[in-house]
Amino acid sequence: MRANLLRSLFCLLSVCSAVGFAARSARADAEAGQMSAPTQNGAAQSVDAQSSASEDSNIQVENWSKPKPGWLYVLDPKPDAGGPGGRVQVIDPETDKVMGSIRTGDNADFALAPDGSRLFIASMTEGDASELAVIDTARGVVLQRGTIENREVASVLPAFSAMAVSGDGLALRILLDTPKSADADSFLLATLDTQTGNFLHRSVHLGNCGPGRFISYPTADQFDILCPRTNRVRLIRVDADSRELQNVDIILPWERRVGAAEAIEASGAQNIAIVRGDGAVFTMDVVTHEFAATPAHSSFPNRVPPAAWPSSPDGSRVYLGYNRAYERTYDDRFYLDYGRPPKLRPNDATAGEFVVLDTRSWRKVGTIKTKLPFWSAVIGNDGKVLYAMAPLKHSILVIDTARMREVRILKVGGTPTLALVAP
Repeated sequence: MRANLLRSLFCLLSVCSAVGFAARSARADAEAGQMSAPTQNGAAQSVDAQSSASEDSNIQVENWSKPKPGWLYVLDPKPDAGGPGGRVQVIDPETDKVMGSIRTGDNADFALAPDGSRLFIASMTEGDASELAVIDTARGVVLQRGTIENREVASVLPAFSAMAVSGDGLALRILLDTPKSADADSFLLATLDTQTGNFLHRSVHLGNCGPGRFISYPTADQFDILCPRTNRVRLIRVDADSRELQNVDIILPWERRVGAAEAIEASGAQNIAIVRGDGAVFTMDVVTHEFAATPAHSSFPNRVPPAAWPSSPDGSRVYLGYNRAYERTYDDRFYLDYGRPPKLRPNDATAGEFVVLDTRSWRKVGTIKTKLPFWSAVIGNDGKVLYAMAPLKHSILVIDTARMREVRILKVGGTPTLALVAP
């Protein structure tokens, strides 16, 4: 048995050297690949290859059907009341059936390759360590497992992912929080080369960004980040080894407590549209860094919670969740203040309706009221259906975007928080 194991590991390493990560998928049913995870200073530490059914792993595929276009990957961080761990479910929204299930550890996060072939899941193991699993979505098997330290996690329900795959599918970046001291944080972006399956030795520095999120990520070497704690936007370019060629931060021209609920950047666009917490929209020129107001003005005291609010596939419309039951305490809790303990959006700070804006004129084209309060949303591949997560009601709301009305409710149980759509 020992000889067979050694031969298997030798064969795996030979495949890695010859043809990279893609070829390893042929052996994934029996064994998983090797990752190198960056340490706090950006250096790499080796992670041993593990079995795809490792007993000490907390990410396990329970059952699986190959996802079809339009199916939903739903992140449920608390599927069992009071119990540990979470799960990712694959749901067919046409039949309301669960077609696949993956158990995870606590504080799970996920990202999907643009072509839908790989699902990346991270969840906590011990201390500040997280397991990262790369899953072949066609077969529902784990291709690789590894460990990454200091992954940024939220103590509340996640409003957006801190992981993202580049538009060209070549890089997965994961937000790390590496505290320098009790009152100072240093945020980094670790990068997994999806072709080799290894982490790059260099990390991108984000300073005291806070739990930032990606605005746009068209290629592995170019991405823009929204930093809530410092009230800034960072424009970043890197080389193939993730060495920083450009890392420019632009401060937002309003008080930090007003916040930024969403940022939208179309491919190849010269402007980033930033939706403030009070509903006003400003555009920022990515070349001159100048800001300009739009016809979308503040609707204070209504608030737009910071979340994954979707745009239509052609980018012509954006669907913003509005919180009409405003309280003064939310003004401080929705957004992060520099130098204070993080106070993320509380779990009961849900939205009650969508405001639909035309992104060319930045004028309101409609309002969609829902029966249940919701947390975040995604839009279908054809833009005809909007799915709103209602974690406190254990449901997903299905909304017809043409008629701008809720048409049904999927009772999925658990705490559906974030969703991705299979391409």
